[in-house]
Amino acid sequence: MESGYKGFKGTYFYIAVAGIFLIIISPSLLSEGMFMDGMMYATMSKNLANGLGTFWQSHFSEIIFPSFINHPPLAIGLESTFFRIFGDSRFVERFYSLFAILLTGLIIVKIWKSLGRKSSTGWLPLLFWIAMPSVTWASVNNMLENTMGIFICLSVLFFIKSQKNNRILFLFLSGFMLSFGFLTKGFVTFFPLSFPFFYWLFTRKCTFWSVVSDTLLILFSSALPLVLLFLFIPGYRETLPDYLTVTFGLIANEATKASRFYIVFRLLMELLPLLGMIMIFLLYCRKKKLPLNQLSSNLHLASSFLCLGLSGVLPIMITRVQSGYYLLTSLPFFAISLSLMIIPHVETLMERINSNPFYYKLLTISGITLLSTGIILSVCFSGHINRNKDMIKDMRVITAELPEGITVNILPDMWTDWNLHTCYARYKNISLDPDLNNKHGYLLIRNSLNSDTLNNGFEKIELKTTEFELFRRKMPE
Repeated sequence: MESGYKGFKGTYFYIAVAGIFLIIISPSLLSEGMFMDGMMYATMSKNLANGLGTFWQSHFSEIIFPSFINHPPLAIGLESTFFRIFGDSRFVERFYSLFAILLTGLIIVKIWKSLGRKSSTGWLPLLFWIAMPSVTWASVNNMLENTMGIFICLSVLFFIKSQKNNRILFLFLSGFMLSFGFLTKGFVTFFPLSFPFFYWLFTRKCTFWSVVSDTLLILFSSALPLVLLFLFIPGYRETLPDYLTVTFGLIANEATKASRFYIVFRLLMELLPLLGMIMIFLLYCRKKKLPLNQLSSNLHLASSFLCLGLSGVLPIMITRVQSGYYLLTSLPFFAISLSLMIIPHVETLMERINSNPFYYKLLTISGITLLSTGIILSVCFSGHINRNKDMIKDMRVITAELPEGITVNILPDMWTDWNLHTCYARYKNISLDPDLNNKHGYLLIRNSLNSDTLNNGFEKIELKTTEFELFRRKMPE
């Protein structure tokens, strides 16, 4: 019974979780339309794959970010390899985004096993992780945090391994992962440096002085590659000061939310589905008279992961530049923490399922059904447009009239429509210029902004569009 429990029978829990995940993301996975930031990163990755821009200074368009230095370049560089291999299809960024999430999920299971938990129960932290809305949203929206999450989770995994064997090697690997995380999205990657302290504080499996030495080794090994890059790679040396200026300028001057506590509120919203599932599970255990006296057995270890997650969230309150996706790299550790608290009762329930042929067969059928449903729904939604529907439909018609890579005038009132910029740059590398003094061959306008004064220098191209119109500049007689 034990060998079956560890291996084959645990597989169907993973299949069920995969099916739930696929069902949640199916409306967006293969459909068209993406969050503006993700579309911008996809555009720069595609451009880099096609020889536009450099690794250290990505290129978005001739008008907006001809040299992009607002974020470090590693995620864009990695994604560009997907474009080199698979071409410019709109599915490439989706698959890269999904690949990053799946790889993070695999590392979460590795962390779970490194904590001494059975691989057959690794589906539980995965279930809790995908139950958080930002995770499923990010998996189809190509956020930089998807890539950074890989390196942060690897850093934590290597630290845990260092407590068992090959201490120096794994501590250096833990630090190297943080340097990769910095090259993905900067300073926010360094919160796992707090984990050795929390691990010691709650578990007392090591001495305080080993905490100090471990932290210093991780810090040193994370800083060393960055220092070497600065000394020997001119592209990095030239762009780093500009990146630091932009970063600290945003922290000091910008505000996207009215309250510094917004990020805490968003965290609570992310955790509500997990807490709801835990409450339902405990009520079920109580009804079935399953023992509930083991809730505190993993409390110390769970507390260390809870604090690790909070260390990635609470520092964001320093600034009011806040968004829900800033939480993404911390959420795996909340999932692991809450899973540790209830895993003894989950294992008890799994043993009952495995010993009952009816429940085992029901789980098998349910898992396969969920996964099949997710695949079918994803295919069914593949022809849909899930956001900016009219804009994308008009773009398809309009870009058929335009040469690839040109610059087109737009009205000044359209300058801040970032979705419009990303849409045309991503699909046909078209730049949009709001300065009408720069006389380009075409003018793109919204219907609502059209006026007779525009017709003096332009002639309308009759197209079947809904929201936008295209004009051609009249040639002088």
